[in-house]
Amino acid sequence: MDKKFKYQSQMEELNELGLCCPPENLFVPDKIVYYRFVFDDINHKKNHKPPGINNPKRLLKEQDSKKCSLYGLSCFSKEIGAKSFYVNITNSIPNIHKSIGNTLSIGHIQSVDGLITEEDSKTHFDLFEYESCDLNKSFSPKEKLM
Repeated sequence: MDKKFKYQSQMEELNELGLCCPPENLFVPDKIVYYRFVFDDINHKKNHKPPGINNPKRLLKEQDSKKCSLYGLSCFSKEIGAKSFYVNITNSIPNIHKSIGNTLSIGHIQSVDGLITEEDSKTHFDLFEYESCDLNKSFSPKEKLM
């Protein structure tokens, strides 16, 4: 039996519009260290929630080709990639910390957590979580960035 994604119903709505969600060519993650942005309050309601859930109105503004990505969690395989991304995005969008957090977290993503997209040149990838995934148990704050 196939595992169900955490935001399966929302992704199915995109599929009904002719979009492919989750995207094809996803990979099983290795159990290595990954990085994510979170709020310094480890119980913050926006921690480990994708942008399409934290801000559903963003779906209306996004290009069709990027809508599915809004149901994936942004992650980085390298600390330097995450920090570089954070500096660049805060220079472009000064209040972005209110949406994505102000703290770099570190943790592990395992094969039971979901599937990931291919990593880009900035070491970024999206995690499409399975229903049972709980990153609050496997990620912890590492460094405050703001």
